[in-house]
Amino acid sequence: MNFQVKLLAMAALAGASALASAQQSSVTIFGVLDVGVQRLKNGDKTLNLESIDGMQTSRIGFRGQENLGGGLSAGFHLEGAIGPDVGAGGDWRRRATVSLSSKDAGELRLGRDYTPTFWNISKFNAFGTNGVGAASNLVYGFDGVSGTAKTVIRSDNSVGYFLPDGLGGVYGQAMVAAGEGTTGRYVGARIGYAGNGLDVAFAISDTTNTAAGDKFKVTNLGGSYTLGPVKLLGLYHVSKQTTREQKNYVVGAHYAIGSGVIRASYVNAHSRNSANGQDYTGKLFAVGYVHNLSKRTSLYTTLSQVNNSNTGRFLIPGGSAITPGQDSSGFEAGIYHSF
Repeated sequence: MNFQVKLLAMAALAGASALASAQQSSVTIFGVLDVGVQRLKNGDKTLNLESIDGMQTSRIGFRGQENLGGGLSAGFHLEGAIGPDVGAGGDWRRRATVSLSSKDAGELRLGRDYTPTFWNISKFNAFGTNGVGAASNLVYGFDGVSGTAKTVIRSDNSVGYFLPDGLGGVYGQAMVAAGEGTTGRYVGARIGYAGNGLDVAFAISDTTNTAAGDKFKVTNLGGSYTLGPVKLLGLYHVSKQTTREQKNYVVGAHYAIGSGVIRASYVNAHSRNSANGQDYTGKLFAVGYVHNLSKRTSLYTTLSQVNNSNTGRFLIPGGSAITPGQDSSGFEAGIYHSF
């Protein structure tokens, strides 16, 4: 074999090796843009605005995976919210994780990630956690306020474990997180089953929420059942901290018709504080329609109403504050596009 032939053979081998390496790893850029218009009425005050995230949160992200052989792989996920109405964004606060996964043993994931108890809130509601019809408008924490604990949706400094696939429909995860300070220490878990149109999951968590060590505790049970064009959803959710407690139950449905989906939801929230005798309720009714122009582009509209008891102060966020007993309502229409 002469010198030129040897060079060609070496180049071919190098090219084949590079191609094989490329097939062993992948990186994907993904995102969502969701912009619409909203009309909110809280009490006697009305606000018209261009809105975002009526169906899903606008975002951009990068995720990748490398095959390490023997059923083991490494992965990463970076995802940040963006505000397409004003061009805002630029951090990775939605999710920033690195992981090792085994087909047989499951996944070990570290970083900032969604908490196990959040997934039931998001997954078993007809409107998810976005828009004027979202059950989360009344579910998060107490009085519909998500700031009760910084682990209601996500946790910093977390170590999570996910069960592998292939367990006969059983799925689950566990998470612990170092507070790295006086608050934010989190322990939580979720276990569920999905199969034959049924999906049901139970989750529980405990967060150190004050410097004095007060615990913010969450327990929820959610489920859905799909039969033909109909999907029924439900959630029971309880959050507690010292003398405060809030109970929520949510029922909803999707009905697929042609290229669209009709969505409807009812949410009941009951809060009480045994220390001062406060006891109040709120109810949210929502109905909406999503028209799918393609797999990645949809038009949507939603109408919702929050009715409060005489002492209740639940509302659809984004508008003015209300006084106890006032009601809140919202209307939105928008365009959703994923890439």
